[in-house]
Amino acid sequence: MLGHTLEEHVGDVDYLGPVSLRYLFALGDRLNRVIGWLTGGKRYHYSTSVLVSWLYAALFWFKLRRKRYDFIFAPAAYTEFAFLRTNLPIVYCADSTLAQLIGYYDGMSALLPISKKELNYIEQRAINKASLLLYSSQWAAQSAKDTFGAPERMVEVVPFGANLTQIPDRQTVLQHTKTSRCELLFVGVEWKRKGGEIAVETLAELSRLQVDAHLTICGCVPPPELIHNMQDKLTVIPFLDKNDPVQLQRLNALYEAADFFILPTRAECAAIAFCEASAFGVPSFTTETGGIADFVVNNENGYRLSLSARGHDYAQAIKRVWDDDALYYSLREKSRNLYEQRLNWDAWGRQVRRVLHAHFASAFYNPRITVPIRRARYQTAS
Repeated sequence: MLGHTLEEHVGDVDYLGPVSLRYLFALGDRLNRVIGWLTGGKRYHYSTSVLVSWLYAALFWFKLRRKRYDFIFAPAAYTEFAFLRTNLPIVYCADSTLAQLIGYYDGMSALLPISKKELNYIEQRAINKASLLLYSSQWAAQSAKDTFGAPERMVEVVPFGANLTQIPDRQTVLQHTKTSRCELLFVGVEWKRKGGEIAVETLAELSRLQVDAHLTICGCVPPPELIHNMQDKLTVIPFLDKNDPVQLQRLNALYEAADFFILPTRAECAAIAFCEASAFGVPSFTTETGGIADFVVNNENGYRLSLSARGHDYAQAIKRVWDDDALYYSLREKSRNLYEQRLNWDAWGRQVRRVLHAHFASAFYNPRITVPIRRARYQTAS
């Protein structure tokens, strides 16, 4: 979505990635098994190391020599360009800083001290080298300024959009009507991090509050012992592939049928699923954490509850809206409004074009962009 949007709104795009270092990474996996055994579970984040960053720099330096470009667009590619030798302006786009992720996401926990030092060193070099920093939230942008000293004039906040290609029109979305059963939708791959247990707690609490509710879990499988007595009120869909038209249509149908989107996530930089829910006019109930505030606005397209909130708190919040038709339909309309105004890729593209034009006006007669992507960071809803 990101690269395609740049092509539509900014200019010609060449893709310099992905670049595979699978043999080196396989060696890193073996090394980490030894490190974990010696240190009681610690590990080295080899994929974001000085050695790997140097290798990427050499590879991309060679690729950049083949053609003339106006600037480099680097989504989450701090490792790739931290040591890159180039005179081209670099636009760095991300949903967080590495400093925010350390100890926040499980995959960035239990790191060796040397690994933490390298992570921060690489990102500091990347931020210093970049000509423009685009972040998806104020949370991430503030970290770049506070932790890494990024100048205010170089930092812009541009939220991402919904990763769906078949969005219903506004009239269809606003025709949705409540039934006697409250339909909850949970979409996420990582059960624990996304707060799946709290979503199930919420379903049980709604039943206790005499609300006829049903929960659909899409993208992961909950522990059997957690749902063994709730089969009639719960549907589990382990996985849907957005690249398959039939499965994509089924995902769209889940959003169309949903009354509320629930994601009590424990850690989140920028969940694209909030944009998708808003596209279908579905209010979101989630957590006050990470970069969510730029994707879920209280009293607009949903509510952010405290990180300590449990199923009882979510159930009470949902019931309050469910029992008030005027509030419910107002939230649905405002959710769609927010999607149309900010939470779509066209809006992202238009804003990025304005920002790039302001910073690199001389290159905007016929800009040619190169995008050194090695991982599709922004192409899933999870």
